[in-house]
Amino acid sequence: MSTVHACRIKRTNFNLLLKIFVSFVLTFTSVSLPSVVICNDSASKDEKVTVSVLLKTDKPVNNFNSVVIPLKRAGRLFLIEAEIDGQNGNLVFDTGASGLVLNRTYFRNYLGITKVSGGGISGTVGEISNVTAGSINVSGLYYDNVQADMADLGHIEDRRGVKILGLFGLSMLNDMEVAFNAADNELRFTKIDKNGNYLSPDITATKYDNISEMVVSHNIMIIKGNIGDKVLSFCLDTGAEINVVHYDLPKKILSTIDIRRQSGMGGSGNGTVKALYGVMNDFRFANHQFAKMDAAIINLTSMSEAYGFNIDGMLGYDFWQQGEFCFNSRKHQISFNIKKGGTK
Repeated sequence: MSTVHACRIKRTNFNLLLKIFVSFVLTFTSVSLPSVVICNDSASKDEKVTVSVLLKTDKPVNNFNSVVIPLKRAGRLFLIEAEIDGQNGNLVFDTGASGLVLNRTYFRNYLGITKVSGGGISGTVGEISNVTAGSINVSGLYYDNVQADMADLGHIEDRRGVKILGLFGLSMLNDMEVAFNAADNELRFTKIDKNGNYLSPDITATKYDNISEMVVSHNIMIIKGNIGDKVLSFCLDTGAEINVVHYDLPKKILSTIDIRRQSGMGGSGNGTVKALYGVMNDFRFANHQFAKMDAAIINLTSMSEAYGFNIDGMLGYDFWQQGEFCFNSRKHQISFNIKKGGTK
């Protein structure tokens, strides 16, 4: 979930695009259209955060083959408890970010190289700096000397009322296969070799009914899905609080989305842009027809430019709620089981 930059940013910086949709922690100005959308702004600032008991270890060694990490949930954001250089808080689990992004609020004294001052969907995002995090403990997983982008993420904290140290992006998971069970607020990490195979047999691994190819480019995962008879490219984004579809797709495709509301979307800059919110009625992936999902229609041109390749949409919260998903970026493979009621 990512904030779009109006200027072109180096692809390796895109972890930051401040995620359009790590912020659907955004401000919405209602415009009169009938009905109510069940979508993006489900959590208020004082909403309670659902917390699971986290794994703790005493020694900073990653000597596991497979480990289960419970998640916290704040609204439609999934959070992992973390400690970074002595700062305790939460990281947003966000595969729409290519790597680690730190919140400037807590790391402003770090020495870094300013890379760009970017534009978001509604104005200026501000400076993005490259820094090094010395010691990271992510619920018992340990990292040292990690290169990270640093930017202002205070708007996420303000909206959700929870301490956000940063975004936990895909490059942090390069050595692991990831099973994501959103309904149970759970991640399972399994170590893999350079070919994507388990380091040792895992008899407890989930058996998946569906296996499909995905593209991994610049630490961003892309799948091919269908709306109607059109094959479209979707970014897989665990940090997106709502699915997103590009506004300039053919009318035949957009007509499958039942529009319920038009709103002004405020990003990380000053101002708003118009967006339509509704329900996706006809999304298929890997020969499965998915149940109805909330969606927004918005211009994704700047995001495609920043990625360096075109995307037609982003799959977020409602997509992940459909079942259990497993992605292996080295095999370029995604597997999933759909829970009862997850398909039509």
